[in-house]
Amino acid sequence: MALEKMTELNASLPVSRDLTNAEETMKVLSIANDIIAAGQDLEEIKKQMYGSETVKPAAPVLLSAIGAAESKMLLQKCPAHRLVCVYAMYGEKNRIRTKEEHENGQDFMTIKVKQLEWLFADQPDKTWEIIAVDDGCPDNSKDLAKAAVEKNNLKNVTILNLKNAYKEKNPFFVKRGLDEACKKSRKGGAILYGLLYASQSKPFYPEGKPKLVMYTDSDLSTDMALCGLLSDGILNKGTSMSMGARYGGEGTFLVKPPDHGAAPHPLSHYEQPNMMRIVLRHYVRVRLLPMLQGIYDTQCAFKCFKAEDLPAILDDVMSMGADFDMELLLCALLFFQKGGAEQGKLCSVSPTLFTEDFAESNFMASSEDPDKPNKTYAGMMTSLVQMHERYIEPASKDAEAAKDLVAFVKDMPWDTYKKMHDKLLERGPTLFDHPFTLDELKAAAA
Repeated sequence: MALEKMTELNASLPVSRDLTNAEETMKVLSIANDIIAAGQDLEEIKKQMYGSETVKPAAPVLLSAIGAAESKMLLQKCPAHRLVCVYAMYGEKNRIRTKEEHENGQDFMTIKVKQLEWLFADQPDKTWEIIAVDDGCPDNSKDLAKAAVEKNNLKNVTILNLKNAYKEKNPFFVKRGLDEACKKSRKGGAILYGLLYASQSKPFYPEGKPKLVMYTDSDLSTDMALCGLLSDGILNKGTSMSMGARYGGEGTFLVKPPDHGAAPHPLSHYEQPNMMRIVLRHYVRVRLLPMLQGIYDTQCAFKCFKAEDLPAILDDVMSMGADFDMELLLCALLFFQKGGAEQGKLCSVSPTLFTEDFAESNFMASSEDPDKPNKTYAGMMTSLVQMHERYIEPASKDAEAAKDLVAFVKDMPWDTYKKMHDKLLERGPTLFDHPFTLDELKAAAA
């Protein structure tokens, strides 16, 4: 597709994304096919379509297509392998349906399969499968998923139920206190169950070839067509694991339907209501947990591992709650470091376009307390200190380098945190890696 035609196409596309519009989602893949067929330099296309300080980025559908095209081209360069895709389901009685059946229906079971079928098409040496895990859903997500599989004759889909881990007295989950109703799991338990299942299940075609296991969210916020980026990171770039990023670097885009287009970095960061809180969290995080250097979006649910590494990694992950993403990432990076991996080869991070899904989020929270954000982020400081004490050897150079910062933020009262935050916020838009000094933080908190 010539750049002139692409510019013309861009003008006809919707300003935002509609995750309930199956035709729009499939259009992403058809445009990606045209981009691949044209054989043009993808980096040149990005220069023209990703925008600049003075020019808005292209429409989200076109940006998604560029990402999908790059993903497929990178997958084609990968050696033979199998990719297993895991996601959790909870309260999915609406999103699992089609738009015609419910206004928030995304038909995600079908769409995810179609995206993977497109990505792996014409590459018989590479295969894929989906493992969807019911997280103790009171709305019977597993049966709705089975109905969708049967109705649409979906292939390569396995449906698991976390409640079976309790019934079978699975030692991994007994140790973590899983209850019969799975109330102690908040997505984390289901993902861990799926990752364990994927790592331990008998390998099949392509037998003897690498098996990668990734996890994502059940909605369509991140296209499964981008999975080639994950395979490329491990199999071509040679990193120990790979992941996506929704924000924090060039090439990331955040879309907020129904009226907003793709916000690029750093605009998406500056528009965050918690901009300075996120900067402060990152400042403390990379100093207390230096293995996280270069990773800004630690919570991104688009991570990939080698199947053979997962049992050892997961053995140290204790959380089944909303913070399991962070703990899983830390346990993985620590495992790879102990295995001799260099910092630059720990994790490949690929920028993605992410579409917010506010209508059906199962993990959004609201509060009438105006200081709730300060209390939450002050609590994160304490949690980071606890992680530092758990994962960093007390006699190490990293512990010595961080000791003064640890003393400053450990058990910091939320009102002290608020004072520091509000003072630093006066400096205006601030990037993640701003080089604050500890004295500067102490002065702001005084």
